[in-house]
Amino acid sequence: MNIAGKKLSNGDIAVGAGLIVGLIALFLPWYGYTYSGGGILGISGSGSVGGLNYWTGWFFFLAVLVGLALIIMRTFAPTVAIPALPLNDAVTYMVVGGVMVVMALLWLVLGAPASYSEVGFSAGVSFGLFVGLIAGIAVVAGGFLKRADPQPATKPFSAYQSQSTPPPSAPPPPPPA
Repeated sequence: MNIAGKKLSNGDIAVGAGLIVGLIALFLPWYGYTYSGGGILGISGSGSVGGLNYWTGWFFFLAVLVGLALIIMRTFAPTVAIPALPLNDAVTYMVVGGVMVVMALLWLVLGAPASYSEVGFSAGVSFGLFVGLIAGIAVVAGGFLKRADPQPATKPFSAYQSQSTPPPSAPPPPPPA
């Protein structure tokens, strides 16, 4: 598939779509409640909280940002030099997706109160959490598909160090005569 003049592999599409859906999922309801009161007044209402209402949601958000930054830099800004990463891109995307999945599961286990249902009141996890979980799985799958893609050429990290100081192995200049 060609997007913006770039040929994207199935792995690129899965990673990009998973990261974008993961970002959107953070603003969907991850936990919700509804109540309705009988009687004369008939008071009723509902509410929900998103993923960013608990610390694991923030780590989910940071993982999404790291993944988006990497895929944008690699795909749409190839002239920007990025130092060599300790892992290749496929493994990096799998790690980012894994962090997304673990943080969504931790949000489910630690951040969401138990589901509750009674006459006039119900509360429980909502669809945004499951959308985020599926997005994380899509990023892991996209990273797995990218294993066969060629890794972009990068300079070693030492090439980005200041060139004003001589390397430590160079001999000092001779004294003036």
